[in-house]
Amino acid sequence: PHAGGAPEVTIEVDLPQGRFALSKRWLSRAMARVTDATGRILAQDDEAEAWIASLLGSGLSGPSGLLWVRQGLLGLDSDDRAERERGLATRRDLMSSVAGEIDMMTGGRRMDGVLDRVKEALAVLATGTGKPKTGGDWARALDEAAALSAQEAVLRQKAITLGGDLLRRTQILRDQARLTDPGASKARDAALDEATVAHDAALAHAARLTDALREVKLADLTAKAAVTEISRIERLADRVQTATAAAERAAAKAATDRDRAVELAGRDVALTAAAAEAAQQTRTLRLRLSAAQKARLGLAARQRVADLTRSLTRATALQSLQQSARARRTLLKVTAQAVAQAEKAQAVSDRLGAQADAQAVTLQFTYAGPGRALRDSAPVDAAPLRLQSRTDFVLPGLGTLSVDPGAGRGGDLTAAMTEAAAVLSRHLAACEATDLAEARHHLTTAQRLDEEIRQTEIALADLAPDGVDALRQALASGMAEADMATDAAEDPGLVEPLLARAEVAEADALALSATAHRLATAAGEQRAKSEADAMSAVRQRDEARTEAGDPDDLARALAALRAALPIQQNHCAAAAATAARLQAEAPDLQTAAARLARAASASQQARHEADRLREELTGLNTRIEVLAEQGIEETLDGITGARAAAERRAGRLDAEVQSLIRLRRALDDARAQARDAYFGPVLRELEPLLAILHPDAVLQIDDATLLPVTLTRAGQPESLDILSGGTREQLAILTRLAFARLFARGGQAVPVILDDALVHSDDDRIEAMFTALHRVARDQQIIVLTCRQRAFAPLGGDRARVEVTAL
Repeated sequence: PHAGGAPEVTIEVDLPQGRFALSKRWLSRAMARVTDATGRILAQDDEAEAWIASLLGSGLSGPSGLLWVRQGLLGLDSDDRAERERGLATRRDLMSSVAGEIDMMTGGRRMDGVLDRVKEALAVLATGTGKPKTGGDWARALDEAAALSAQEAVLRQKAITLGGDLLRRTQILRDQARLTDPGASKARDAALDEATVAHDAALAHAARLTDALREVKLADLTAKAAVTEISRIERLADRVQTATAAAERAAAKAATDRDRAVELAGRDVALTAAAAEAAQQTRTLRLRLSAAQKARLGLAARQRVADLTRSLTRATALQSLQQSARARRTLLKVTAQAVAQAEKAQAVSDRLGAQADAQAVTLQFTYAGPGRALRDSAPVDAAPLRLQSRTDFVLPGLGTLSVDPGAGRGGDLTAAMTEAAAVLSRHLAACEATDLAEARHHLTTAQRLDEEIRQTEIALADLAPDGVDALRQALASGMAEADMATDAAEDPGLVEPLLARAEVAEADALALSATAHRLATAAGEQRAKSEADAMSAVRQRDEARTEAGDPDDLARALAALRAALPIQQNHCAAAAATAARLQAEAPDLQTAAARLARAASASQQARHEADRLREELTGLNTRIEVLAEQGIEETLDGITGARAAAERRAGRLDAEVQSLIRLRRALDDARAQARDAYFGPVLRELEPLLAILHPDAVLQIDDATLLPVTLTRAGQPESLDILSGGTREQLAILTRLAFARLFARGGQAVPVILDDALVHSDDDRIEAMFTALHRVARDQQIIVLTCRQRAFAPLGGDRARVEVTAL
């Protein structure tokens, strides 16, 4: 189960012996148990499994997976070894009963006896894989031959070593004679002397060539230095000439700019004086106009004081009204949000009251005497009562009458109404009202006061935009201006045209003065720049003259260098020619060094070789004497004969083992040929079923497992391991159907159960499998368990029905 836990099943079966309960649990904590009708345990675990298996009759369990084809089955055999062996034994018994007895000569007890004797004989000499058995005659013969062969190899190697040492001693004596020959030694010394003389001569010539190349380099550097110095002097002379001309041009320009600056400065002074005179005339006219305007403004100030007085009086009245409205608004704490919440709470309370009223019952007491029912210790009148919640009435002499109109919900509704009333009271308290109408009246009053405050603020902003205090200050300032006003001395209309003409004249004068000042300033700046450039040019000329020195000395040095340059170039060419001649005549220094090294190496190698041969000869003589005393040849002949005898004995035993193996293989082949007779019945049952899915296909059955191993389609054999999951699933089910048919023919019909099988087959193949199931189901019971109702709808057959009857 996906949710965890272990699946558990219990069923009851009625047998002639009585009713029994079979219980099984799978996965974790697996269990099997058989109990009788009284609950007494008859068998548990393995005994219970055996008790259940005995219900099948004759103890026949069937081939592996025959009775139950589990979900997702892809193989033909079980993964459990014990289950595989039981299935194989069952298949063998089944086919023996169908095909009859095996031929006496190829498969009966005599065949088993021969095979047993062959195996016993092989077991004495060899293992099951055909290898020599440890401790057997064949193994001892092989070990003896191997040991003698090893001794023979050691002695033969010693004999070979002795022969080699004798041969090597002869060769060493011959090499010593060659190395100690006086003529060869004299020739090596002469070659070494000749190579030494040639190498010394090559070294001396190489030293002369090095000196010549150094002279060439020095001459080349001297010539290049002369060329560089000539270029430097020429550049220095050009620099002096260029700096002198630049200084003269800078001095001329500085003089021109100085004259222009003086001229423009004088003009700037004259125009500045004219602009000052025009400004003085403008100021005089402005004073006259200001006096005339002040006299006129006095009249306007008196009028403005009257206007400000009226505005201040009205603003003061509005300010008083506004303060009064704000004081009254401050006393009202109600807000539109608080009223809305109160209205919402009132709606909830009304809705709950309506529900309570709808659920309420009418109760009326009718009295026949003086006695009265009591409610909360008070008498209840005979008038009708509307009860919305549980109410207890005391009936004197009878007991208590409880009335609950809500049929179990009155308590909940009463609590909700109580809570709604509390919420409503809380919101009304926030509005400082006792009911919703009063809260709405407070909100209307507050909104009216807010509008009144807003209107007075608009009126005050219109009368006194900067506030009443600013209005008072403006009134005081206006009154001061009115007090300071004088009578008009001159008409401003006559002075204004004169002032306008004076201002135009002043502007023109100022413009001319500004232009003249700008030109004078620019000329002064240009004069300063020109004079600075002239001073810089003079400084550069003086620096060039200082660096160049006396012009006559400079000219003489240049002439001397130009005259000496051809001589230096000729000396460089002569040095190069000398170096080239020495380079052409130079002997090969590396070859001379190689000849000297070869001659020295040959002489030294001859000495070392003579010493090495002398030491090797001493060791050979010692080893030859030791081996000669051991009698190697005689011992080697004896061991060679013993080794040959042991090998002949091992060969005979090997031939005997191979014969036994060949005999066993022949007997197995004969048994396999006889076993083919077994395959006929199952193949005959399987062939029509296989043709439904794979026409012209052929299955090959393994003679060891008695199960299919190869499927041949269109002449192409395919191992079951490489087939698709759907094909392997179909072959597994068809094979079990064929064995079930054999059981049925033998009078032992058993059901075939498919537990959500055919999960890997496509739509066409699954319908073909349905046809095969119907073919077998004509005389064989097949039970199909599946959760895929849509996919198995085309299967047909009878669906199982389960009815649960209460006992």
